[in-house]
Amino acid sequence: MALPPERFTTAADFVPLTRPPLAEALRHLGVREGDTLMVHVRLSGLRWLIGGMDAVVYALRDVVGAAGTLLAFCGWEDSPYHRALLPPAWQDAYRHIPAFDPATSSARRDFGRFPERLRTWPGAVRSGHPEVSFTALGPRADWLLEDPFDADPWGASGPLGRLVRAGGRVLLLGAPLKTMTLCHHAEAIAPVAGKRFRDYRMPVLTADGPQWRDFRTLDTYYGALPYYERADLAISSPVDRLAQQAVAAKAGVSGRVGAATGWLFEAPLVVEAVVGWLKRNF
Repeated sequence: MALPPERFTTAADFVPLTRPPLAEALRHLGVREGDTLMVHVRLSGLRWLIGGMDAVVYALRDVVGAAGTLLAFCGWEDSPYHRALLPPAWQDAYRHIPAFDPATSSARRDFGRFPERLRTWPGAVRSGHPEVSFTALGPRADWLLEDPFDADPWGASGPLGRLVRAGGRVLLLGAPLKTMTLCHHAEAIAPVAGKRFRDYRMPVLTADGPQWRDFRTLDTYYGALPYYERADLAISSPVDRLAQQAVAAKAGVSGRVGAATGWLFEAPLVVEAVVGWLKRNF
């Protein structure tokens, strides 16, 4: 008999989680049929899940049903976002990078396995922005990702702005609060001064072949606002601090999903709480 991975050390850890109880746990947390749901998953938090990430997608689709839509933040695994900071020889190497193609370019691995699994699921679609790239599956997918690839992807007309307009929700399945990408939308629309933006060039696939194009977006990597310069705030993870405001405002509920902690947030309430905190502090 094959044993589960060595990281399991107690008898309880040897109880496998399967698709049906996972779906039931998601329903108990509050996920509903017809939801427009942005999802973040840390698979290791679920411990021993039979079927792995495939089972997660199946269970989510079991719960939201044919009328529901799943959304995930992909980014781009080979994004040259930091190219200008590299030594000249390294920058030159990026001349040979395959251009961004929504149909084939991989999601960033450090966002976990869920975005790439959803991106490659039959019927999934992907937005065209090479750096701030999203994928969605379901009847609202095309509408969520309708934003032109060179528009403001974090703003009101982008996928996250549309998620809020749709009364959508955010599920953290074993994932920590610091992964809640929706906080960047709140940063983008908050009426505060001192926002930081980043200019960069990206190769994109066009009808005329690969082309390098200029982009400018909110600098969510180094900090959209001068968080680290504010000693009074003592921030080590901006997104975690912002997500904590949503928790304090009771914009979400938590519960056990298998061995993991699950959080289910109401997207409009999250944005309201985060924008309020940003206005008070910046």
